[in-house]
Amino acid sequence: MIEVKKFIGSFTGSVYSHYTHKDLNIYQLIFDCIFNRQKTDKASLFYEKIDDFAYAGAHERFNKSGALVTTHFFLVRVNNLVGVVDEDCKVLLPIDYKEIIPPTNANDAVFVVKNTENKWGVINIITNETIVPFGKYLKIWGYDTHHALVCTKYENSWSKTYRAIIDVKGNIVRGTESYYKIYPFYGTKSDCILVETQKEGKDERGYRQIHYLSLSKEIPSRWQSPSIESVEAPRSYEDSNYHPVYDKMDAYEGDYDALWNTD
Repeated sequence: MIEVKKFIGSFTGSVYSHYTHKDLNIYQLIFDCIFNRQKTDKASLFYEKIDDFAYAGAHERFNKSGALVTTHFFLVRVNNLVGVVDEDCKVLLPIDYKEIIPPTNANDAVFVVKNTENKWGVINIITNETIVPFGKYLKIWGYDTHHALVCTKYENSWSKTYRAIIDVKGNIVRGTESYYKIYPFYGTKSDCILVETQKEGKDERGYRQIHYLSLSKEIPSRWQSPSIESVEAPRSYEDSNYHPVYDKMDAYEGDYDALWNTD
């Protein structure tokens, strides 16, 4: 999905992909890449009806007859509003919103959306259920590994954050009563959620001391060490005689927040 998005673009808010193609042959090529077979008629539908689109993955489920049904999600833009349709241009989420954040796991089908009143909510576009009512939280980040980060109160740069982690049903599984700060984790490609257990201070020698802890994205109630692949730079094998020693702390030396996609 990520590789496809690099080609056809992705968009949120007022910043769109700028990859809108005016040639029908390009649409047919894109559909061929996504479905591994020509879908000329479906590509024509998109070319005629929408201004821009980004592929957001496929949802699979079994129907009442026991057959596997696959629905492909497309984020689409018409004029200055966005929504979600399937490969047949059937509207799954009305094209009435300012911003859409798809889940990293398409099978979750929980899309974070911002309406024209700048209020955030969460909708399951398969069941058409509103998971989080609009305006309940001041901000909602996207769903990553079946969980999303929400902002529960106004924040400022010198106080603790007011954030919580919710599941795909909208239930809070970890909140600000547990941690001083919860960092955004959507799209970090790490299997962990970074938190601070208490306010930053100084140790007995006067050095800065931050109380970091990492939680499992899969089960945020559990502590988890990040896998080395998610924090170290890609290894280079150009020189077979070169065998560097990797230290995961080097990845964020001097700028820890950069690793974790913070505000």
